[in-house]
Amino acid sequence: MATMKSASVNDDDALPLESAARDGLTGPVRRSALVRHIEAHGPVRLEELVDSFRVSAMTIHRDLDYLAREGLIERVRGGARARAHAFAEQDVRLRRATRVGLKNALAAEAALLIRPGDVVAFDDSTTVAAMLGHLAERAPSAVVTHALGLMRELTLTHAQISLVGLGGQYVHETDSFLGAVVVEQLSRVSVDVVFVSTTALKNDALFHPDAAAAETKRALLARADRTVLLLDDSKFAGKGLYHVADLADFDDVVVNAELAPEHRERLDALALRVPTVQIHYVPTPSTSR
Repeated sequence: MATMKSASVNDDDALPLESAARDGLTGPVRRSALVRHIEAHGPVRLEELVDSFRVSAMTIHRDLDYLAREGLIERVRGGARARAHAFAEQDVRLRRATRVGLKNALAAEAALLIRPGDVVAFDDSTTVAAMLGHLAERAPSAVVTHALGLMRELTLTHAQISLVGLGGQYVHETDSFLGAVVVEQLSRVSVDVVFVSTTALKNDALFHPDAAAAETKRALLARADRTVLLLDDSKFAGKGLYHVADLADFDDVVVNAELAPEHRERLDALALRVPTVQIHYVPTPSTSR
């Protein structure tokens, strides 16, 4: 059954990448937007980026140098181009600065599904990471995660919550542990509810560009009594190669309400076809400044 929920956030945090030409973007948000712009339009010249982002040539030079050092773009004479990879998840440091207000709204709604005393599992997505600020009021008994950043924050801010950290092969781009070792450790635990996000959604299924990440998400979903997907409209245009799960496998889907009509119709049809799937529509935060 589709239900409408409300959420309030700081509008200034919700600036989407599509508004990259606006004045006043912070450095991390601007660099995230630069990567998206270069991937969509590259190779691009420096002058074009100066005009689009309304900052000085020196600022664009510094941004491009930083992004090139981090391996997120390639510098070319007079500009930059995208790295040559067809399927790759955007670096977690850039994702953390993207659509922050919307992620907070989705996270606040998803957190309402935690019952006091629950053992919860979190994947390494930045949308799910935004749930951290709501844990004290929801009072889970334990958190299971393979996301290193979440482990750090939990130990600093939620010492009362037991932490089960899953280790293995550390992946810098996701700031998490992925692969067979994590999957093996998951076989030894059981959780009440798991929260995951995704890179791409197509044909009513979740896909991810990385095989180890997809395997880890599947293992997380298999260990929970209740499964929750946090989703925003950009994922309908995302790229993914490896199947994670079908939408019908989830108990709850938390998504922003301002979807393209065809996407909303698909989710509504899913809820009618599979009555056990609940769709929670969260209003998209205003981007006015």
